[in-house]
Amino acid sequence: MKRNILIQLSLCAVLLLTGCEKLLEINPKQSIDSSEALTNEEGIHAALISVYARLQNYTLYGRDYLALSEALSDNAIHTSNASHLTNEAMNGRNAHFDNWQVAYYAINQANLVIDAVHAGSYGEKWKATILGQAYFLRALCYHDLVRVYAYDPTALIDEYNYGGVPLMLVGVDDISKIGSLKRAPIAEVYDQIYKDLDLAHENLGAGNETVAPHRATQAAVSALYARVALYRGDYPTAVDMADRALTETKAVFSTQATYVSDWLKQVHPESIFELKFNISENVGADRSLRSTYTSRATYDATTFTIQAVIAVDPLFYDLYEPNDVRRELIRKGVGKSDTFWEMYKFISKNGTPNLDNVPILRLSEVYLNRAEALYHQGPSYYPEALEDLNKIRTRAGLSVVSLSGDALLEEILLQRRFDLAFEGHRWFDLKRNGLDVIKATGNVLFTDYRILARIPIREVDADEDLELKQNYNY
Repeated sequence: MKRNILIQLSLCAVLLLTGCEKLLEINPKQSIDSSEALTNEEGIHAALISVYARLQNYTLYGRDYLALSEALSDNAIHTSNASHLTNEAMNGRNAHFDNWQVAYYAINQANLVIDAVHAGSYGEKWKATILGQAYFLRALCYHDLVRVYAYDPTALIDEYNYGGVPLMLVGVDDISKIGSLKRAPIAEVYDQIYKDLDLAHENLGAGNETVAPHRATQAAVSALYARVALYRGDYPTAVDMADRALTETKAVFSTQATYVSDWLKQVHPESIFELKFNISENVGADRSLRSTYTSRATYDATTFTIQAVIAVDPLFYDLYEPNDVRRELIRKGVGKSDTFWEMYKFISKNGTPNLDNVPILRLSEVYLNRAEALYHQGPSYYPEALEDLNKIRTRAGLSVVSLSGDALLEEILLQRRFDLAFEGHRWFDLKRNGLDVIKATGNVLFTDYRILARIPIREVDADEDLELKQNYNY
């Protein structure tokens, strides 16, 4: 059966794999025909911007990629101020990331943009600028999907490894374009991400008219490439891409004196790629990072506002050395949260409560990625790994260390935990290193099925060909 495929007024198609027909379901209200929307520069550019907008959804970088990574891990505790994220903080069954649907929406929109650019006749520079961003965004979304729903190449349990995620590389605006829902092998997903990042870097080099850090740039591509390569265990590539990112970026590394104030700026100076929220794009008090992490509406507020459901675990807080400048971003809450330590990286920096830009890629992570990748290449690389490690330590106000072997890796991971706290890394760092999650509410061993998220039931049930295999024990 064929249907007239429409796309929303935002000029982006929505991919919903529902029902036995596996059709593209679209809300027909306020919509225009896709054949008209993506045939000119204005329409294609609008569709591209809508992909960035998808990242703002609370299941992605609006909240969950950051907050759930802390709640599921050993960095945070739940305050019981509200029910939000209670089950996630207790690692309950099915209480996990749920980014599948929105991430595939974004991927399909990126696919439609890529297809439209290739199908039309446009100026080479404009074409390259659009394609570079679309490939970058598709790579980012696929990596976020594969690190949530699949094991990482560096830490696998063969018995429960059912592959990566389905690869959809053609825009779906017609039923005939819906391909196989079979989960591609993990290596194949990473190969595709590499391919997208190579294309993104090449195209942005030919037509880079984007503005850092709120749009994809070559530096953002290289920084993401370094992260992806680290997750893959491709350590030489991780080092090369980190090197490239550091030469390409115009971001400024925070100093000990500016570390806290930099987090209170609307745009973080370290941001290589930062998701911008405009006034009209406020996710609101219920789901913002501000309300999730803090009981104050603004940094100087003295009264309790709402929720503050995810607080810093005091055991984690006690790991910071007393003179560590990063500790200054952690403060006691107010009102009924006055006994909890709260993280103040997201505190209405845009001048509007609950509205904060989100750094997705920043300089500190690049240095830490490189330090870890250098370590894994063997003893001859320890001095270089130490140089990156000590750059992070001295900026924090800590003394220089000289370590090797396991002690060096442990310190790199510890400084990573301190520096990237509440930015969405801890759960994934434990997972990709095959480490158990040790917490008061109950340990989650790496062998536990809860290490992976459940693929949404609606997706598995809709697959009449039984190609989409659910993760173990769900």
